[in-house]
Amino acid sequence: MSTVNNKAMVLAAIKQLIGERNPDAVDTYVHDDYIQHSPRVKGGKAGLKAALEQLRQLPAAEQRESPIVVVMAEDDYVLLLMQLSFMGKRLAIADLYRVADGKLAEHWDATQEEATTMIIPGVAEPNVPAENKAIVRQFFGSADVALVAQEYVGPLDFVGHTLHRIIAEGALVMVQSTCHGAVFYDIFRLQDRLLVSHWRVSQEIPAVMPHENGMV
Repeated sequence: MSTVNNKAMVLAAIKQLIGERNPDAVDTYVHDDYIQHSPRVKGGKAGLKAALEQLRQLPAAEQRESPIVVVMAEDDYVLLLMQLSFMGKRLAIADLYRVADGKLAEHWDATQEEATTMIIPGVAEPNVPAENKAIVRQFFGSADVALVAQEYVGPLDFVGHTLHRIIAEGALVMVQSTCHGAVFYDIFRLQDRLLVSHWRVSQEIPAVMPHENGMV
């Protein structure tokens, strides 16, 4: 499937699974060999169905508009960055999916309580994703301030971070990393080969999870 089709499938799946809280949609959208990395959900399709049954017992989110801030995709990966109000908390959520055979095959996430509103320009900007990815990878490893625009506000030093995955679309690049017992999803926007903006969702990795797949 193309990245466009992958995006459309993931969005349709999220609408049914999370928006409609429909456990029957698992068989439609989720691969039989589904691998779960979320620290809150048991492994496999059965674990996801059980989590959706529990979710159905909770009150609906407090907002009616779509919680999705940005969707970006490269190859078999699709990232959703969301923010929503739920049970009195303001949450930022990064959901990363790997698509195989037209279905959700693997899922990673991080959830962080936050008070500020994230506004991220769309990915459809005249930049080269492969070039942007190389620039971010270089910055991630070197903290070279020559790669940073004057208006950039964000971390400059990623010493101690282990990079696990990096995807890019248009002007946006997402880096999934771990450091000091936490997982990080750092999203950068580039312009004219320089980093101009940064957003982050991070979560501490719990000592015990309901599966043996880890968070990365």
